[in-house]
Amino acid sequence: MAQARPVGVSVRAWQPPRRIDAIDFWLRSRLLASAHALREALRPSARRWDTTLDTQALADAPVLAQYRTPLWSDGRADEFPLVAGKVQNLRVARRAFDAVEVPAGEMLSFWRQLGRPTASRGFVQGRELRGGCVVPTLAGGLCQLSNALATVAARAGLELVERHGHTARIEQAADAVGDVVDATVFWNYVDLKVRAKHAWRLEVELTSDELVLRIRARSPIAMPAVPMALRRASEEGASAALPLARGCLSCDQTACFRHRPLLAVAQQGRTAVLLDAWTPEFARYLAAHHTGADRMQPVPLRLAFWRAGPATGWHREAVADGAASVQSPWWASLRRAVWQRLWARHAGRRQGSLIDGQRWLALAFAARLKPEHTQLVIDQALLPHLQQLGALDGRRVTVLASALPMAEIQRRLDAAAQRWPDDATLRNFRAGAALVQAEAAALARVAAVVTPHAEVATHLAAMAPRAASLRLDWVLPAARDIDAACDAPPLIVFAASALARKGARELAAALQGWPCRLRVLGSPSDDAQLWRGIGSVEHMHWRGDGLNGARVVVLPAHIEHAPRALLRALAAGVPVVASGACGLAGLPGVREVAAGDVEGLRAALKNACDADDGNNKSDESAS
Repeated sequence: MAQARPVGVSVRAWQPPRRIDAIDFWLRSRLLASAHALREALRPSARRWDTTLDTQALADAPVLAQYRTPLWSDGRADEFPLVAGKVQNLRVARRAFDAVEVPAGEMLSFWRQLGRPTASRGFVQGRELRGGCVVPTLAGGLCQLSNALATVAARAGLELVERHGHTARIEQAADAVGDVVDATVFWNYVDLKVRAKHAWRLEVELTSDELVLRIRARSPIAMPAVPMALRRASEEGASAALPLARGCLSCDQTACFRHRPLLAVAQQGRTAVLLDAWTPEFARYLAAHHTGADRMQPVPLRLAFWRAGPATGWHREAVADGAASVQSPWWASLRRAVWQRLWARHAGRRQGSLIDGQRWLALAFAARLKPEHTQLVIDQALLPHLQQLGALDGRRVTVLASALPMAEIQRRLDAAAQRWPDDATLRNFRAGAALVQAEAAALARVAAVVTPHAEVATHLAAMAPRAASLRLDWVLPAARDIDAACDAPPLIVFAASALARKGARELAAALQGWPCRLRVLGSPSDDAQLWRGIGSVEHMHWRGDGLNGARVVVLPAHIEHAPRALLRALAAGVPVVASGACGLAGLPGVREVAAGDVEGLRAALKNACDADDGNNKSDESAS
């Protein structure tokens, strides 16, 4: 059935578009665009304001006005591909407008600030209102940003120097409140220009479902906002609202040259899983909850291929039926592997190389995301980089959390460095402030947090109180037979390399004056005096089975996100003494101590050894 002609729309305007009209529009628009470009080149009316300045004078200024508009609920359901394209275009455009500060008396021009929207910049096919129709066009949908900018500017009392209205409205758009300002833009001569007598700052944010604009300034509102109804620009004061636009993807005029067939994209979009390090807990979670999601993962590369070792990485996990083929960026994976290999033995640069590799991987993944990816499941290591790239904007995010936030890690290392000021390993690396802030901003917007780590779950619940939290069970490895513990002296196994952040300093202090043997599973410390006063110290360099003969396994770490050695000990039935930073709270067989508590660590170790002695004597009596 043909769509009914709206009241107030002429028969001529409601007829299907003609090619001759489209050609005429193209010629006129190119002529006007060329004339405008020449005029701006000879006498610019506005300049482009920098958004990369380190100092933002108005970042803490009061908010004069704010406006929110939904991202996904406007338009017909069968036109979702154009809505998804619109949101993608808003993602790209946001970076040009967010954190702009305009001096007093200066002008902000929409097109001067954004620049020409091209496919090479990341703009895609969205929707544009043209001749009463919603048509697919490159960079379509930017009018939602111009509408919001005009509205928030009017609310803040700013002057709208130039504004043009639409000739139609989108179907199923949310009902506009009384002061919403209609402002359309078309490259480059249909512009929106805003000015104020005082300096002001514009902030643009895309949440998972809303476009949010804020204006900050230290001056009060200069002029009252005048309500402007969403009506035809040529009919000021008219009572009729804008007519409803027809959509090219849903219109019944299939003979029209602008008609496009429906695209094969589900109404709710797709889910993409962006992975880095493999863990059995996350592998089990994804197999249960995201079997049909598109997956992006690094290529498993082992540069030291001559060394024997178990296969690692996400390539071991089978791809479920219905999921797209796995995408693995070879160049980013190879670049990361070489870079991390180069800096592996440089303590102060090693962590920086890991962050560099995660950034390169995030860049490769972001380039492969499509507009229809409306939900993301992301490894936490990639989260701050994707936040900086704007890839999280307009999407629902679930984070696979395996670590404490960088700000908390650095706070704990700073506290430990005050306790052990002579240990340089506690101060050899700190992440950049911009990256730390990006991670905090990303974690604050996530919809769900998934983690097996008890302390990470507790800390992130406080940072993102509105996010759903799912605590996974730790996956214990298969139990292996180990040699029984000897009677005396007891063998204490330190389940890490001899690093201060793993609690090596506290362990050395706790073992003073106690007849015992110590086995370090990892590498030795650069400090030759670390274990002085302890009779027998053995370093395994992560080779062999270090649990043989162990009376207790200990890890009083300040920072520990992957307690695999402790899980192996629990699977083998060896008692474990660990700090809360290891995230094993609630597991049977674990005695928890506070990080940095030497006396509490000494007492927990002795209690574990005494309990093990009692069990051994009971076994001997029973036999």
